Amino acid sequence: MFTGIVSEGFIKSILPDELGWELVIDAAKFASIVQIGDSVAIDGACLSVTKIEGNYLSFFVSTESIDKTIICHYKVGSKINIELPMQPTGYLGGHYVLGHVDATATIAKVIAGEKAWFFTITVPEQFVKYIVYKGSIAINGISLTINKVVENDIELCIIPVTISKTNMSLLKLGDSVNIEFDILAKYTEQLLNKREI
Repeated sequence: MFTGIVSEGFIKSILPDELGWELVIDAAKFASIVQIGDSVAIDGACLSVTKIEGNYLSFFVSTESIDKTIICHYKVGSKINIELPMQPTGYLGGHYVLGHVDATATIAKVIAGEKAWFFTITVPEQFVKYIVYKGSIAINGISLTINKVVENDIELCIIPVTISKTNMSLLKLGDSVNIEFDILAKYTEQLLNKREI
């Protein structure tokens, strides 16, 4: 389980084969503290470490994950958001993020300002039921608060520290992002559906 409080990493290499990709990440901040088999969130997608060499972490990415996330758009040198799982002795700085990407969404508008950046993101229609004004959402693994909801568009207000520490500043009109909706909303839906049976 993750919290959506991320750090930056960079794609060192992508080695495709018929079963998926080996993705190698430059993750100097984390390489010395993870072990093979550990879960790591890469732009919000939970992947397992398969190899560690110096500052580089390797991951196997299945064709399913490539098809369902923005990993399919990665290039060598791309800046990515990276997070290790929450420790039982740590604190919850964001919200509960599982690293199970629900869908990709599209950047509809970006307004860059000195004090904040505003992003409008168009969410696939079938997921609108999980959107709550002032609720939590994970975009590329980052825990964010929904600032405004208009039909299937959400607006996010991103402060400068988040812009500087993540890949949000690189996003432009038409780009895709990984999106994970709040697990509490999904559990609530499940419970309500079962009560109706």
